[in-house]
Amino acid sequence: MSSLLFTSIVFLCLGLPIASLVILLLLGFFEREFDYLQLENKQIRMEKELQSMEYLQLSQQIQPHFLFNSLNAMLSLGRLGRTKDIVEAMEQFSQFLRYKYIEKDALVSFEKELEYTNHYLSVQKIRFGEKLSVEFDLDDRALPTYLPPYMLQTFVENAFKHGLEKKAGEKTLLIRLKREGSWVVLTVIDNGPETMVKTHEQKGIGLDNIRKRLRLLFDLHTDVNIRRYQDRTVVTAQWPYTPGGRV
Repeated sequence: MSSLLFTSIVFLCLGLPIASLVILLLLGFFEREFDYLQLENKQIRMEKELQSMEYLQLSQQIQPHFLFNSLNAMLSLGRLGRTKDIVEAMEQFSQFLRYKYIEKDALVSFEKELEYTNHYLSVQKIRFGEKLSVEFDLDDRALPTYLPPYMLQTFVENAFKHGLEKKAGEKTLLIRLKREGSWVVLTVIDNGPETMVKTHEQKGIGLDNIRKRLRLLFDLHTDVNIRRYQDRTVVTAQWPYTPGGRV
């Protein structure tokens, strides 16, 4: 009995230092892991802050273009002496100016974006009259989606700035929104001249701006492209279907 007790005491004396060493090693390991996780979380927060700053900068780059083009449209009406049309255009323009976002609004509903894009279109309809035809092809399954603010307006504005304003005679614009599985596809088609595609590629920052904004917002596949098809300029954007504005 005494030998068993002595053996137990010896094992206990030998085991305590080993157990303490193991515990110390484990504590060191977990401390390093905790420090690593803290550093990783800090890096993630910094990346998100940088993305937020970059996204805000990209959003701010777009807005002045629309303001300039709307004012330019009203100046054109003034040169033609169309006073009544100027008043109506200014009313639409004032509604357009209400389209403001606070910084955290990275996404807005498509219906809201469309509502305020229509104010811009109203100014152009006053300007061009019966020469301008605007059509909509909107999939009800896609309508609840959210998108970056000014995206649709950028497409529409570019269609006028680089295409329709240079087109003599009838001017047509088609806005199409479709749901394709878990993705949404927005397409804007106009019958402006072919030079629009080259202008976009060489000078325009609008499409590249939107590409960057979509990449910052979504981890899944996104795409923005422009092409020429059957004497039409076709601009397309694809991004994940996002009802409720949750990325």
